[in-house]
Amino acid sequence: MKLFKTIALMMVLSSCAKKEVPVVPPIFNDPNWTRIEIADGKEAHAVYGSIDDTLMVSTLTEIYQTTDKGKTWLKTKVNHQPIYGFLSVKDTVFALQSNGLLNDNLRMATFSQYFSLDKGFTWDWCSKFRISEQRFQEFATVSVNNLLKIKLKENIEPFDENSAPWSGYVLKSDIQVFKNGTSKILQVPFDNQINNVHVDKSGKLYVSVGRGIHDKKTGKYLSSEKSQSAIIYISKKNVKQLMD
Repeated sequence: MKLFKTIALMMVLSSCAKKEVPVVPPIFNDPNWTRIEIADGKEAHAVYGSIDDTLMVSTLTEIYQTTDKGKTWLKTKVNHQPIYGFLSVKDTVFALQSNGLLNDNLRMATFSQYFSLDKGFTWDWCSKFRISEQRFQEFATVSVNNLLKIKLKENIEPFDENSAPWSGYVLKSDIQVFKNGTSKILQVPFDNQINNVHVDKSGKLYVSVGRGIHDKKTGKYLSSEKSQSAIIYISKKNVKQLMD
């Protein structure tokens, strides 16, 4: 009888020892930034509009829109690739589908097959109305009242001394801010790889990121977010105040 009780006790202790405690991801909490997510979006890319009105976001393969500060998202376009920039021309928004370097190493977002007249709620083909698809704007770059220029700075570590330009290990990108002929790197409280930047009319900065987490010091890849969400970080203050 004692042997039976001993075996039973060992089985209970063994089952308790094997029970895994679920890992709860830390909640992002920062006085200057907020974080919103699009479930199953995988990556966030180009952003357009404002979280306080209508916000449009390109994920890895779709375009989404929210009118309630990111509580719910409406999928408005399936495009099977990221959008690298939303170009606004009067009342029309063009979705720029290509991203490449020009001869002077200036990276541009170019070429648009479709457009929207209602902030991304519906889309139509440029070719249907014989509208030119040749559109372009500087990639991941925005000017604020002609006083600040905010730009994505891509960082590459060469494989070796013979590596060609833009050939090497991809490190975490930075946000570079130009003002009065000088520039500085904007420090941010997150380590996701940065894909794009946007500033709304109120001056809030939007930083769209991927799931990759990079080392704060070296910039090298470390791990990935546990979820498959597309993530956007939004400054609570005007971007000018972030520079103070």
